[in-house]
Amino acid sequence: MTDAVLSIVAGTYNRCDQVKRLVESVQRETKIPYILYITDAGSTDGTIEYLESVASDRVRPIFVGKLLGQARAYNDVFMQVDTPYVCWVSDDNEIVDNGLDKAVRILQANKKIGMVGLKVKDKEGPFVKAPYIGGVSPIGILNVNQGMLPTEVMRAVGGFSEEFRDYGIDPDLTAKVLFLGRDVVYTRDVTIHHYRNWAEDKESEDYKKLQAKHERFHELYKKNYAQYDAPSRTWRLKKRAWDWAKARLSKRFDLSMNSSKPIFRNLPRDYYNTMMAKHIGMFDPILTMNKDFHLRQRYRGRRPSIQLIGEPGNNS
Repeated sequence: MTDAVLSIVAGTYNRCDQVKRLVESVQRETKIPYILYITDAGSTDGTIEYLESVASDRVRPIFVGKLLGQARAYNDVFMQVDTPYVCWVSDDNEIVDNGLDKAVRILQANKKIGMVGLKVKDKEGPFVKAPYIGGVSPIGILNVNQGMLPTEVMRAVGGFSEEFRDYGIDPDLTAKVLFLGRDVVYTRDVTIHHYRNWAEDKESEDYKKLQAKHERFHELYKKNYAQYDAPSRTWRLKKRAWDWAKARLSKRFDLSMNSSKPIFRNLPRDYYNTMMAKHIGMFDPILTMNKDFHLRQRYRGRRPSIQLIGEPGNNS
């Protein structure tokens, strides 16, 4: 029997320094009872020895010993957890500002919310100037990069799609939770610092592999969700309103996506996401003004069919 309220799931492979930073940040920043599961795919750089040294009731290494792909590795743990809430993070993440505690409180107080996006700020790479990351998909969904869900919701949507394997699993999960009829929000504060590795040389093999994964993801995402891409009248109106605001207000205000200067209590990136994301209400900045979350997405259309974890064909 555990007193844990939250299961935190991460995967790693030969990134000992980074996973150590993750573990230490969870221990430092998380006050609610938790269990941190870390699956290792057969590291040879000292990661296994480090994880063995910190293993406890709170930190539970799982030594898989081979590369399963992120989706499969995460799903195998999701099926085991028995805490009310579960979140996924990456080994290159650092939890900040008691971020996981805040996300749990949001879910406890708002039963209609099915996913809390843990707001992420890049500390390395080309997006370090942005106040936070997270893009709007071609069908108008503001994607969650790292998130927390009620465990029952994670299981109801089937966890991560193993069709995507290890790239694009986050946007796919965001879409599934939204199409299930549960709201998706972002924490108002940054909760994660991200130290991602970037292949900057466009001629390098790593960069070419990343681009190939990116292209494959877009094809799969389009195949699965293009049927839900019908632009609504409200969505068109919001995008036109944003274009109008940029054209007329950019001389007075800094409306760049990298601006950290609030305009009427919200960042330009907040306004952009509100207007460009199909399922965020135009008045979200007002309705969430005094809340710990914002950018609330709500889907009101036809729901897709979503398999459960463990059903035939979902974990092939």
